Amino acid sequence: MEVRDFVTQVKGKLIVSCQALPGTPLDDPQILAAIAKSVELGGASGLRAQGARNISVIRKISTLPIIGLHKTSNRNETFITPRFEHARAIATAGADMIALQATHPRLGDCDDLLALISGIKTQLGLGVIADISTVVEAEDAVQAGADLVATTLSGYTPHTLQREKPDLDLVYDIAKRGIPVLAEGRYQDPEQVLRALDSGALAVVVGTMITMPDRITRYFVENSSRSTRN
Repeated sequence: MEVRDFVTQVKGKLIVSCQALPGTPLDDPQILAAIAKSVELGGASGLRAQGARNISVIRKISTLPIIGLHKTSNRNETFITPRFEHARAIATAGADMIALQATHPRLGDCDDLLALISGIKTQLGLGVIADISTVVEAEDAVQAGADLVATTLSGYTPHTLQREKPDLDLVYDIAKRGIPVLAEGRYQDPEQVLRALDSGALAVVVGTMITMPDRITRYFVENSSRSTRN
């Protein structure tokens, strides 16, 4: 899929992240594929999925564009698609765009960002979405060749503010620089999605509040208990 076709298909719409934490009940390719098909029927414009095995099964039943990524287990390192071999595997599985981590600094067993992005675009022929946490990282990622950025990691890096709500300011600051940005991270209701689009987001990615029943249930339990109203 050409980047321009991806942009046209998702612009102003909802992308759903269909992932499961390792060891949880939904951590199964067939289950994740069923979730992906369900959100497609519900009107999602695209999917975000992790791991070649999961992507391969999802690709067989869904026609939506898939943002593919590979996560390693060590969150203290660069853990989202850190190496070209990961990108190649998820591309072969059927991903249409490759998401990778572009936060500062690059840590652990990872390829140089410029070389990684170049390899994905020239050898795999796919567009690149850079998961970032700051405006500077967004600018540097685009300079390195990323086609779009996503605010996925705002609040999850040592140099960003830990927060419970979406980082709408970051979306706005990136968009006003003319950088195509996907809003992602802690979106919990449609009003926040609309605010992100109004702030300049190309599209909004929602995961947990649609696809993780355990987290959704915990959210309702914690926010509807009697103690929170007293």
